[in-house]
Amino acid sequence: MESAGFPGDQVLMQTGNSALYFRLLSYVRPYWKAFALAVVGMAGTAATEPVFPAIMKYLLDNGFKTQDARMIWLIPLGIVILFFVRGILSFCTSYLMTWISTRLVADLRRQMFAKILVLPTQTFHEHSSGKLISRLLYDADNVNQAATNVLVSAVRESLTAVALLAYLIYLDWKLTLITLAIAPLIALIVKGFGQRMRAASRNSLEAMRTISHTIEESVAAHKVIKVYGGQAQQTERFYKDTERFRRSMMREAVPSSAITPITHIAASLAIAIITFLALSQSTGQAGASAGGFVSFITAMLLLISPIKQLTTISPLMQRGLAACEGVFELLDTPAEQDAGKGELRQVHGEIEFNHVSFNYPGSERRALIDISFRALAGQTVALVGASGGGKTTISALIPRFYRPTTGQIRIDGIDINDVTLTSLRHNIALVSQDIVLFNDTVNANIAFGAREICSREDVIAAAKAANAWDFIQQMPEGLDTLIGEDGAKLSGGQRQRIAIARALLKNAPILILDEATSALDTESERQVQAALATLMKNRTTLVIAHRLSTIEHADKILVLDHGRIVESGTHAELQAAGGYYANLSRMQT
Repeated sequence: MESAGFPGDQVLMQTGNSALYFRLLSYVRPYWKAFALAVVGMAGTAATEPVFPAIMKYLLDNGFKTQDARMIWLIPLGIVILFFVRGILSFCTSYLMTWISTRLVADLRRQMFAKILVLPTQTFHEHSSGKLISRLLYDADNVNQAATNVLVSAVRESLTAVALLAYLIYLDWKLTLITLAIAPLIALIVKGFGQRMRAASRNSLEAMRTISHTIEESVAAHKVIKVYGGQAQQTERFYKDTERFRRSMMREAVPSSAITPITHIAASLAIAIITFLALSQSTGQAGASAGGFVSFITAMLLLISPIKQLTTISPLMQRGLAACEGVFELLDTPAEQDAGKGELRQVHGEIEFNHVSFNYPGSERRALIDISFRALAGQTVALVGASGGGKTTISALIPRFYRPTTGQIRIDGIDINDVTLTSLRHNIALVSQDIVLFNDTVNANIAFGAREICSREDVIAAAKAANAWDFIQQMPEGLDTLIGEDGAKLSGGQRQRIAIARALLKNAPILILDEATSALDTESERQVQAALATLMKNRTTLVIAHRLSTIEHADKILVLDHGRIVESGTHAELQAAGGYYANLSRMQT
């Protein structure tokens, strides 16, 4: 289960159905011309609905005889033309609404995906990727049902009902008023079941998000599951998730299934009363002729269909509105704060931490406590210490993945909060200990984010500098080889070197290396370190390392322990001091 909801969840939960639905319909507005044509088609279809009862009235009133010989072939031809026109109008309406619905879903998914890319880092810690994916896929699809299918049914069936009611009024207005008496009863039935269906729909959508998360997690951890024999455990977990979804769907099915038969019973009562009154001839013109009575009853029976359709849209509407809540919760989640107005240009790379402290959201323990240091332009500063000491947190604060709780971080004397995120991150290259590669070619992964401005020769140069060119040349299609999901076709060391090549290609004045050589064998590590040593010149580099042998030549080493800097100096100075760093060095050797 999610530990916390998206910001704005409660506001949307309290939003009225009409406000929520009108917001959804705003996504249809760009396609109003196509929708208007579809409405014209639906109106045309509805207008033809009373024609068949009228033909039946004419035939019955004339005893299936006619004084006009032309009517012998005009009436059958008219029936064929009637249904041909209805077929054409129905096809056009269906095609136009499908076109609108596919556009709407694509727009929603694109907007949701764009929002996911700018969400704060903390959001991804609080919400699993599986549940985010579920909102983008399943919720958007259910929203489509509410925005298009419900809308089509509401407009088409309402127009059909109006056309038939107009014809019924023409035949006998008194009997028609009796017909209309069932409308309040049907409205109360739909309203009574609506809230229950909405709650059930919320539960089923949340259950589907949990299923999506379980699948995504199990696929990602398939090796761990196999090695530790966790198949039974994950199977049981998935069984519980799917059972929860099944129960939610059944709770949704009860009111959904009950609406139609109850509506039919109400309609049958109205028809029974009308039949009694007509047969007893207690009303006017409808009972004056057999044709009028049969035509009235035929129109009444035809009216049941649109009424039935109008009641069956309620489950789709409630499920769509429940999905709307999930979609708009995501869209309304604030993006990363970017109040900075300035631009970082011609950066030299001096980094200064000034009394910086930091707490992760929701945690009382401070991850950093009064951190102050300065890395001059072109210097290499190494961060060492035990796990949990705050090394990675410092590296996350520089690109503003998080904001300091107190204190300031400056680049070239400029507070990073005063500059735009784009210009700040444009000047930073990052190689994390958790290598992320995309299911694309080697070339695309190295040139990620810079395809438009770098040449193939630039990519090759970066690959050579990262000691990756030799193994790239040996791949089936060289730079154009697909590497699989998260680089599944590469070894750990190869993945690491592709990531280093990507950082080198960016050629940013500030370089952050978080255990950048951790997956390399000794020989490869030496070659990569040599390449990095050359490329670090005139570039400020922050190196996070557990193996102290990789940072012996750093200009400054900061030793962290429980969020504090406990020692600072060069490798030789810290060894001579015989403190925390010297103890770490002895343990490793």
